[in-house]
Amino acid sequence: MLLLGICKNKSLDANFVKDTFIEVVLNPINLVFVIIIFILAFLDVQTKKDLKSQIVSVGVLGTFVGIFIGLQGFNPLDIVNSVNEILAGLKTAFFTSIVAMAVATTLSIVQELRSKPESK
Repeated sequence: MLLLGICKNKSLDANFVKDTFIEVVLNPINLVFVIIIFILAFLDVQTKKDLKSQIVSVGVLGTFVGIFIGLQGFNPLDIVNSVNEILAGLKTAFFTSIVAMAVATTLSIVQELRSKPESK
């Protein structure tokens, strides 16, 4: 853990990482964005319409929402105590972007693999 420039060694055991990841996944805002992303992915596959750019756009929107949430608790007069709020928002920001990019990339790969045998 980093505290005022001093690094305190906190062992990151598997349970800590797992609990933190589960906490991020179960965050209600993250769940909303992930559900929207997977609905768009399902529609992409079912309708054969290209919705990958919309999926990435939802991830980018999640990034902005996460940053906005983090900045709501930021107090420039008390930066040290504001860091946790910013980091909580950044978890949402990065998580939604990662999920959206991963889903869009996976859809691209799957669609490319499916189209290859047809072109021969």
